[in-house]
Amino acid sequence: MKQVTCSFSMDREVYNLYKSIVAKNGENVKGNLVRYMKSVIAHETPNAETIEAINEVQKMKSDFSIGKTYDTVDEMMKDVLDV
Repeated sequence: MKQVTCSFSMDREVYNLYKSIVAKNGENVKGNLVRYMKSVIAHETPNAETIEAINEVQKMKSDFSIGKTYDTVDEMMKDVLDV
């Protein structure tokens, strides 16, 4: 496996804030960045909100007790539009 070493400079305060958030979730900065990069590749989008939505839909598909299901689009639209 070929590897690359990444090196970049950034604002110390931004780094420290990011590191503290990542550490609260039991991760380190390098591992978190690598996981994020793999997620971008898997979903072909760097938008964190989109990735979160995709993961939520996948979770709902595997556990039908989460969320609400509809038999028809009309039924869903009535609920969404509160008609």
